Amino acid sequence: MSGAVAAEDRRSFRTFLVLWSTQTLSLFGSFVTQFAVNIWLTIERYPRPEQKGELALALTACGVASTLPLIFFMPLAGAFADRHDRRRILIVANIVSAALTALLVALYAAHLLTLPAAVVLLAGYALTGSFHSAAFDSSYATLVPEAQLGRANGMMQTSFALSQVVAPAIAATLIGLPALVRAGGLTLPASFTSGVPFAFAADGVSFVIAAVAVALLRFPPAAGGARGASVWHDTAEGFAWIVKRRPFLWLISFGGLANLTFAPLILLMPLLVRDRLAADCAARHLSYEAALALVNSVMGLGGVVGGVLMTVWGGLRRKLVFGMVGSMIALGAGQVFAGLSTTVAAFAAGLFLSELLVPALNAHSFLLWKDLTPPGMLARALSTRRFIAQSAFPIGTMISGWLAVRFEPWIVVTIAGALLTTWCTAMMLTPSFATLEARMRASAASD
Repeated sequence: MSGAVAAEDRRSFRTFLVLWSTQTLSLFGSFVTQFAVNIWLTIERYPRPEQKGELALALTACGVASTLPLIFFMPLAGAFADRHDRRRILIVANIVSAALTALLVALYAAHLLTLPAAVVLLAGYALTGSFHSAAFDSSYATLVPEAQLGRANGMMQTSFALSQVVAPAIAATLIGLPALVRAGGLTLPASFTSGVPFAFAADGVSFVIAAVAVALLRFPPAAGGARGASVWHDTAEGFAWIVKRRPFLWLISFGGLANLTFAPLILLMPLLVRDRLAADCAARHLSYEAALALVNSVMGLGGVVGGVLMTVWGGLRRKLVFGMVGSMIALGAGQVFAGLSTTVAAFAAGLFLSELLVPALNAHSFLLWKDLTPPGMLARALSTRRFIAQSAFPIGTMISGWLAVRFEPWIVVTIAGALLTTWCTAMMLTPSFATLEARMRASAASD
């Protein structure tokens, strides 16, 4: 019997490996599109220094469109994933995302891509992504044997970070492809002034590959909602399960603060690289695209290193909340260092530090929630947790865009990072924090 169980565990982990590798490819494509949109806004739509305010607002609009639907539809998507075939949800989500990418390429090629159109398409991506994330997170949580869960989560964090390393380089290469081709003496149609549509198209191809791979896999069935209940009832049930457990809400508040204060760095990075690092870039003969790709890649490299360490280590076995909040302190410190930097090397080092412990933060959070949540509630609990914590990100994005019009962007980024580090350090020193995890476990066991 034990041999049969071991064989089943191996099959489940192999299924996870296929799912992980193909969805990682899709994640690469999504990061390529995000990078290409930032380049399009910064270089093509608002290239002049006096357009800094307009660029900040445009980046804000695209940032909000990319996150708001993803976050606010999460609870509904989680309830939907608990009731329906998660494999089918992943297939449909990837196909819809591929179709949206095709429309984005067509609009750009026809010179019809405007900021409002980009905002609508990015919102469509995000809405589809909410269902994809809910189905994906709850699928691999049930696929992977319990003993391998820490390793699998480390792999998930590594893939996210690796996409940040690889995607900017891929995007920069694709965007510069027309110039490289012409430099080689070949001719291209006059409409191909930029390789931005090539970057968008690469994302579409990655979605198609991911959809085909998922179609060939077998998943465990969804646990299902309450008999006769609607998906709205299940969504409300997910909220109720968390809201009546106050220790869970307190922990989520830390994640909310991390998202609120990290948003300025993500949003304003293109502006910081273009303006604050301009002198150092010129001295090093780095183009804007190359510099932005470089710092993004180094940032992702920090996450890759952290993800690999997490995969090998597997995480803490006790006091998981210390692993989470301690990681947030390092994140804020790296952001402060990046905000104060005026050279590419220093800025990249700050970003590396910011991302280094993000895999540990996310992995410890996932392990704790997976351990404390009933299986039939897992997708809803994870999605509701993400909704509450990540709702702060679009708020931080909007506040950052507004502040960046009035103050220097580096000041906004630095103060936000200092706030995160100071608050988390102060909270870890309180007596109540030492008992948080025990109170969470007691609360999870209550009716």
